[in-house]
Amino acid sequence: MDWARLKEGDQAAFERIYSTHVKLLVLYGLKITDDHALVQDSIQDLFIEIWRNRRNLSHTTHPKYYLFRALRNKLSRSHPKQSYVSEGELLLASGDLQVDYVELDIMAREAEAQHRQTLRQMLNGLPRRQQEAIYLRFYNNIAYEKIAEMMGMNYQSVLNLMQRALKTLRKAYSNRTSRS
Repeated sequence: MDWARLKEGDQAAFERIYSTHVKLLVLYGLKITDDHALVQDSIQDLFIEIWRNRRNLSHTTHPKYYLFRALRNKLSRSHPKQSYVSEGELLLASGDLQVDYVELDIMAREAEAQHRQTLRQMLNGLPRRQQEAIYLRFYNNIAYEKIAEMMGMNYQSVLNLMQRALKTLRKAYSNRTSRS
């Protein structure tokens, strides 16, 4: 495992961990603050600290969770009064449709783009904490227990937060589709 090798001083393992996670860390950091320079500086500082303190790092089987948590802590210390999760977009992963007819493919892509745009607008209408929880759960596949730790909430509060967010999204989507 790269984390154990990093702790032993393996620079190649450190570089693999960095290259594997840096894009996700930037995206996550931008959900916490709109300050792109702060996010980049914080990630750089985080990896410098990790390398310097590698021998004292705790063992983890989930480096992504460890890095997300460390970045969130670092950013919250930098901007203690700032609300979490930017107004930025929560992008959906788009799957490619395999169709035989060009016209059907074009129509399907247009519909998919419209659905993504609609969902993006609805997500942006949620409170920042709900956006953050959805981003962590559905875009990064982080368990509810870990989300609770990261967000400084208890487990049940995270479940309630997610339930309210999903209920709001369902209602907004239902209202939009009934108007169409």
